[in-house]
Amino acid sequence: MVIGAIIALSAFGCACAAKPPSNSSIPRGAEMVVELAKEDLAKRKGIDAGKITVVAVEAVDWPDTSLGCPEPGMMYAQVITPGYKILLSYAGETYEYHSDKGDRAVYCGDN
Repeated sequence: MVIGAIIALSAFGCACAAKPPSNSSIPRGAEMVVELAKEDLAKRKGIDAGKITVVAVEAVDWPDTSLGCPEPGMMYAQVITPGYKILLSYAGETYEYHSDKGDRAVYCGDN
């Protein structure tokens, strides 16, 4: 009986892990920067933002204000900058954005 319950729970857990993240799996406080990233990608691709899927959102402490995406010739404040690594998907391709916890989301396509 116990073994059957364990197997059922394991199967259920695996089925849940295979589902793509929903808006409820976006960390609290990250909603605005995820929307900014989706809007930027939609503009770059000339599509509706509703066609973009959120693959993952992970809290990260970036080593400076470049958010892990420094531009050549630019200088950045050397302070730990909390934010998120955001992975978006459109048409079978994955796009990486980095953000702070405020109102910046930058495309990091060349990283």
